[in-house]
Amino acid sequence: MAEDTPVFAPLALTAQGEGDFLAARQGLEQQLIAAGKKGSAAETDALLDMAELHLAWMMRPEAAGYLAALDPEVLAEDYKRRHRTLTLALDLLQDEAAEKDALGQAVSRSVGWAQGQALRAAAFARLDATEEAARLLPATVDSLDALSPAMVAALLPDLLEAALTAENWEVAQALAARFPDHAELRDGPAYRFLLARASELAGDYLMAFDGYAEAARGRDAYAHRARLALVRMGRETETMPLADAVAVLKTARWAWSGDTAAREGVVLLAKLAEELGDRDTALWALEHMTKDATPEEAKELQERARAIYGAFYQAGSEGQIDLADFLEGHARIAPRWRFDPGFAAHAAGLPQRLLDTGMTALAAREFRALRELAEAGVRPGGPKTDLELVSTLRRGEVRALLAGGQADAAVDLLSGYADGKGLDDGAEALLIEALAQAGRSDELASLRVRAQDMGLRRSRAVALYETGKWNAARLAFLEMWETHPEQFSFADATRLILAAYEVGDGETLARAALAFPTLADLPGWDEIAAGLGAQPDERVPPGQDLMRLSMQNADRILDAVTKVTDVKQSK
Repeated sequence: MAEDTPVFAPLALTAQGEGDFLAARQGLEQQLIAAGKKGSAAETDALLDMAELHLAWMMRPEAAGYLAALDPEVLAEDYKRRHRTLTLALDLLQDEAAEKDALGQAVSRSVGWAQGQALRAAAFARLDATEEAARLLPATVDSLDALSPAMVAALLPDLLEAALTAENWEVAQALAARFPDHAELRDGPAYRFLLARASELAGDYLMAFDGYAEAARGRDAYAHRARLALVRMGRETETMPLADAVAVLKTARWAWSGDTAAREGVVLLAKLAEELGDRDTALWALEHMTKDATPEEAKELQERARAIYGAFYQAGSEGQIDLADFLEGHARIAPRWRFDPGFAAHAAGLPQRLLDTGMTALAAREFRALRELAEAGVRPGGPKTDLELVSTLRRGEVRALLAGGQADAAVDLLSGYADGKGLDDGAEALLIEALAQAGRSDELASLRVRAQDMGLRRSRAVALYETGKWNAARLAFLEMWETHPEQFSFADATRLILAAYEVGDGETLARAALAFPTLADLPGWDEIAAGLGAQPDERVPPGQDLMRLSMQNADRILDAVTKVTDVKQSK
């Protein structure tokens, strides 16, 4: 052991920790009362004695409180050394999980402190600095005699684990022999766990299993570690089925939380649940792990979760999952993962399946919920809003509204985007359909179609025709004819003729009849010509006979023209 330097003061921890705590405390309280003047030597002695007494009994917050009552900068040198040494002892007893940086600094400040060799070795062990801990182990056993029983009991588990990791069996045996001297350690989870660990390292798995099982009955961190060790060893030796391992970890997650051992359990649970295909458990574990993960770790965890719930929504949208189970699984996934950047895109398969099933109201509601998520404000540093996804979800919601007979609601949803900033070709076509279904022919007539797509222009023109807006329909078909003459079909021409007839536009009638002389070559022209009052071989404008055509015959003729046109195009 190294010799104490003038930097550290000797502490009477053994004597303080073996006496009558209540009597000693009462005596020191009397000294504090009798000290009188604040800052006097008597008061300083009493406060330092109080701190040392509480440290010896491992009442660390109380010890720290008494030290905080003193200002070390104004103390005499002897008092300052003692204050520094007591503070160092408290710092070396910190939990690594909560105060890793502070613990590392305390270890650095304790170089040369002979009385604190065991404290230093245990601190290295908590920092996972196994080589440094192993180097100090030979002097550790003897240095324990300079500490109080309560402090020794607090250090023994860390020291024995360090000895096992370093495979220093001599020191490990000496340390294990001290456990029965302490009631709080005797046959406790820490003792059972560490003995089981020694058996596992020695290759005696049966003995290790019994030891871990015994330790797992406790309620502290070592009991939790024992449960994890049972699972790990069972999987490594292929003696524990995967389902049983997941079941053990699912139960253990509620038994212990808040430290490194708890996180280790959640990590293992996520891995094994993924392997088993336990979707809900794996997603719970991944979501739990993201709470204290670094940005890089969180990104990886989110990608893993996205793959899991993405596969679920894919299977559900393809009908591989019963609809009731699909909805139930969605209800469990959405609360935890709805704000994940990839959630809305994957979950879009659910409302689409609802729509395909005929559950239009529920489909519209789910489409709306996902659309609002996709439109929500972007988090700082997060991905930009996916405008294409928003548009897709909006179109899905409109289709659901139209299928459910809510044409006015569909119009209201789309009209807010009719300024050219958010309405794509597909949504524009839906708007035309919605206006037609809602009977809002005036709005349909005044709607300016921006897209150059012939199908979209035709949809608007047909909708105007079918709602009886003859002049607007005539103008729409003429515009189509002028813009896309090569795509202007016989059905378009027929509607144009009938719309022109309704408004008394003889010029358009003559022009259309002359432009489509090959009508006579089509199958079914005999019936069409008979309705028009012409002969099959006549290729002239229908004239006054067409003007006398009734709308009842016009509809029948239009159906026939549409039919034969489709037949010709299919050929």
